[in-house]
Amino acid sequence: MRGIRSDINAFICPSLSTILEGMKSISRISGFLIIPVSPSMIESWISGINFLTVPTIMVMKYLLIVLDGGGDIGRETPLSLADKPNIDCLAKSGRVGLLDLKYERVVDSDIGYLKLLSSYSKEEYPGRGYLEALGIGLNPGDNDICVRGNFATLDNRGNIVDRRAGRDETGLEYFCELLDGMEIDGVRFTVRKSVGHRVVIVMEGKNLSDRINPNDPKRVGVPLPQVSAKSNEGKFTASVLNRFVYRVNKILSREPLNRKRRLPANTIIIRSTGKKKTTRGFKERFGLKGVCISAMPVARGVAGFLGMDWIEVPGATGTINTDLRAKAKKALEAVKKYDLVFLHINGTDIVSHDRKPEEKRRFIERIDRDIVGGIKSLDMKETVVIITCDHRTASSPEYKGYEHLNLPVPVLVSGNGIKSDSIE
Repeated sequence: MRGIRSDINAFICPSLSTILEGMKSISRISGFLIIPVSPSMIESWISGINFLTVPTIMVMKYLLIVLDGGGDIGRETPLSLADKPNIDCLAKSGRVGLLDLKYERVVDSDIGYLKLLSSYSKEEYPGRGYLEALGIGLNPGDNDICVRGNFATLDNRGNIVDRRAGRDETGLEYFCELLDGMEIDGVRFTVRKSVGHRVVIVMEGKNLSDRINPNDPKRVGVPLPQVSAKSNEGKFTASVLNRFVYRVNKILSREPLNRKRRLPANTIIIRSTGKKKTTRGFKERFGLKGVCISAMPVARGVAGFLGMDWIEVPGATGTINTDLRAKAKKALEAVKKYDLVFLHINGTDIVSHDRKPEEKRRFIERIDRDIVGGIKSLDMKETVVIITCDHRTASSPEYKGYEHLNLPVPVLVSGNGIKSDSIE
């Protein structure tokens, strides 16, 4: 695939006819519909996908590698510019195309994972907050409201300086201990540190609702807004959350530990909520035993929500400073025990949000070497390898707007029964 330069990225198929041949074979094996396009068709809307939406009729192992935010925008993207011989080799023996995950208003990772695993519906969706809580090992009650947030930095005027408090984890565990157990109007707050600058909050009490609007403006240099209610039933919850955020700022602003940080973590931005729901499990739905390998609570939470297992990997951090080789080794072990392995890699999204396209390119090259190169011993006669993204994340500093993009994402499928489309 080296040499393909398009504003989609290096996974785009340059020929519509080459990929159409054999689509029935792929769908028959896995129910996975690949949407091919040519460069001249980039502006066209693509049909949707459903991964594993028909019963599997062959004994097969699936390795689903998801590069979080791996897609990008522009004529030359980090993915297209990266030196990736191992991915190129899989592309040569397999097929490439685009997936339209059919996002509506919100382009977010949890919805992307659920869509890739064909388990998303508005009625059953529990909300990101609940999934994050599951992913760090909490077990919220039926009436609890779960909140995901960021430790962030405010200046003296209340304007947001950094939505992630400099990605500095110094003192955050201690800050959570200070805030844990706070009570406001009969509502008890459980506060737990998540990965990096992230925090999970579980609200326990009466008359709580997830019908609120978060206060994340998704930009800096502006005042931190108030949490607002979407309906009358959310007014009490919004009021309690606003008082919680106010207290957090008062408590953390006077903490001596914040003086040792490059940027103080003196507030929590409320990003999304959630509430316990249930759905048909992955195994019940497809007859497949699945497992997730990820350091990110949201990916683990999706796995837990679907009744899938997840595996801890020492050295896996959810950042670019993660042990990719250890994750590849765990994936090889997991393929022997499970029907589907969901291998999630988060670093591509982090460097995209930080607007560092060169770092994104280098990290993709590490993925090619340590992940894709690390699974070469897989028996491809018994395995289908899928490499794709949950969404695209713009990494260019020149791009204006929020980084998550509502555009089709690249996909590569290679392995048993997958006829090559001759892309090199």
